[in-house]
Amino acid sequence: MRSKLVALVVTLAAMAVPATAMAGGSPGSTGGGAAGVGQAQLASQLAATLQKAASQAQAGQNAVNSNAPVNTAGGDVTGGANTAAQNATNGASSGAGNNAGTTQTNTQSQSAGSACSIGCGGAGQAQGSTQLAATLQKAASDASANQNTVNSNVPVNTAGGDVTGGANTAAQNATNGASSGAGNNASTGQNNNQSQSAGSSCSVGCGGSGQAQGSTQGSATLQAAKSDANANQGAVNANVPVNIAGGDVTGGANTAAQNATNGASSGAGNNASTGQNNDQSQSAGSACSVGCGGAGQAQDNHQGSLTGQLADSSANGNQNAVNANVPVNVAGGDITGGANTAAQNATNGASSGAGNNAGTTQTNTQSQSAGSACSIGCGGAGQAQQSGQHAATLQAALSNANANQNAVNANVPVNVAGGDITGGANTAAQNATNGAMSGAGNNAGTTQGSSQAQSAGSACSVGCGGAGQAQSNWEASLTAQLAASCANAWQNLVNSNAPVNTAGGDVLGGANTAAQNALQGAMSGAGNNAGTEQNGGQAQAA
Repeated sequence: MRSKLVALVVTLAAMAVPATAMAGGSPGSTGGGAAGVGQAQLASQLAATLQKAASQAQAGQNAVNSNAPVNTAGGDVTGGANTAAQNATNGASSGAGNNAGTTQTNTQSQSAGSACSIGCGGAGQAQGSTQLAATLQKAASDASANQNTVNSNVPVNTAGGDVTGGANTAAQNATNGASSGAGNNASTGQNNNQSQSAGSSCSVGCGGSGQAQGSTQGSATLQAAKSDANANQGAVNANVPVNIAGGDVTGGANTAAQNATNGASSGAGNNASTGQNNDQSQSAGSACSVGCGGAGQAQDNHQGSLTGQLADSSANGNQNAVNANVPVNVAGGDITGGANTAAQNATNGASSGAGNNAGTTQTNTQSQSAGSACSIGCGGAGQAQQSGQHAATLQAALSNANANQNAVNANVPVNVAGGDITGGANTAAQNATNGAMSGAGNNAGTTQGSSQAQSAGSACSVGCGGAGQAQSNWEASLTAQLAASCANAWQNLVNSNAPVNTAGGDVLGGANTAAQNALQGAMSGAGNNAGTEQNGGQAQAA
């Protein structure tokens, strides 16, 4: 039986190979006994980005707006219209940010072909790719606004006779604010594409091709963003028209619009996006029919990603405000009061927000194909695939908002007369608003996907080695999130509407309307959102 098998091999070889090939040939020739080609490709990509941005803004204001017209006469005083528009505005704004984008792309392709027909060595192909990226960013921003302001409107009329007051209008505003923001954005993309193809026309005594591919992708992104905003306000809005007469006082209309506004706003955020993609493809084909070595194929992939983010935001708003409307009429005779209207507002607020967003995507595709036309004495193909994916996301978001308000809204019209008092309408709209709002949140999305496919086909019928196939896949993901938010609102408030009428004769009071509101609120929110998806697909066909 053995002698018949040997005779069959010799017969098939004689039929398949030309005479020149059977005669043999020198290594490297296109006839016979040629060594296989060796190919190697190695690529290394390294990227490091270090960024720091620091911003600071400070505004300090000490302002006095004073309107004090004075009329003094031994006879009568007829006052003209008095209008005061007084504004003190102070603000500080600061911002710091970093943006980094890293892209690494590698494409490797190998193709080996041979015209050798007898006793041919198989081709050897090797590809190696290493991609490493590190991005470190820090952004810090600080804004401070400090205001100490006085808006004063004090028209004074003094007469030995009568005083006829003109209309008095005061629009007084004190505004102070601080705004700060810090942010980092980092995007990392790593792409690797490796392709190997080995083909041979060898028909007898052919060595199998050897193919190896290795890919390593490593990415680390570390970000810290810190923002602080501080607004401190000390404000006094005073409207004090004074009429003093030995005779009668006829008061003109008095209107006071007084506003004290203070606010602090701070925000800090980080955004990181990491994408790692690996594509490896191997193809080995042979026309060998007798005494054929099997192809050997190996693929190895490692992907590692680390994202660490910290966003810290703080906002502090401190207000000490006094809105005072005190029209005073003093007469030895009668007083006819004009209409008195006071719109007094004290507003203080602090708002802070901190957030992190991270997206990590790791994708691996590995494909191996080995086909053989060998029919007698055929070695089996060997195929191995290995993939490891590791992703770690660490996030911390801290937010703090503090609003402290000490406010006095006082409307005190005073009439003192030796005769009669006829009061004009008195209207007071007094509002004090204080609030703190804080929010902190983290969002992380991790996706890991691996696809492995192996295909080995053989037409062997006698003396056949079996194909060997191995696939290994690791996917590991760690997500740690901390979100802390705190909001504090403290209010100490006095809304006072106290009209005073004192007369030696009769008092006829005008309508008195007071709308007094105190609003205080604190709102805090913290949240984490994490989504992890791992997909693995393995297919083997032999």
